[in-house]
Amino acid sequence: MTSIELKVSGMTCGACVRHVNSALQSLPGVERVDVDLAAGLVRIDGTTDSATLIATLDEAGYPAQIATGSPAPTVRRSGCGCGCN
Repeated sequence: MTSIELKVSGMTCGACVRHVNSALQSLPGVERVDVDLAAGLVRIDGTTDSATLIATLDEAGYPAQIATGSPAPTVRRSGCGCGCN
C-alpha cells in the first residue's frame, strides 16, 4: 500500500471535505482518505496512482497536485515491518 499527500485547492467547508472524500473513496484501490481542511491537504492510502487521484479531484472541481515538500509515495506493509509478510 502507498501513501500519497496532495495539496487540494477550493476546499472551504465540511461539504467540500465530504465531496473530496466521496470522490476519492469511489476509486478502486483507495483504502483510506484523510482530509485536512485547514491545511488544504489530503492523504490517500491505497494502490491508486497519483495521476488518477489528481484527475478525479480535478473532475470534482478541486484542483490538486502532489504536496510540495511531501516525501515520495511510500510503501507500507502490514505486520511487524521486517518484511516477512
